[in-house]
Amino acid sequence: MARKISAAVTKTTTAKETLLTVPVKNTGLWNLAYVNSLTTTNSPTIYWYDKSQNVEYTVFGGKNLGSGDYIMLSDAEVALQEGDEIRVAQSGTSAMTYIVTVELVAAQAVQYHQ
Repeated sequence: MARKISAAVTKTTTAKETLLTVPVKNTGLWNLAYVNSLTTTNSPTIYWYDKSQNVEYTVFGGKNLGSGDYIMLSDAEVALQEGDEIRVAQSGTSAMTYIVTVELVAAQAVQYHQ
């Protein structure tokens, strides 16, 4: 059975942070992300870390958001596997809120009979 979960953080540092990790024995369908600039201009970046390939991909970046500006990513989906991560970072220390929603599906047990 699938279930949707959301994760959120308000950042005030430039350090990269893991916002969500797909749990063991689950896959995920990442279908929504919000980024909201709360104070002054800042440039957010959202990454997908593919654990199986040990590679990080930039999903969104390079856009400055002023105070009160936001972006919403909702017209695409990223299929995540167990251990994959959604990471966020920003260019400055002004406050930005990041929210992502992922639909998790538990892996089905497989039994082998001999």
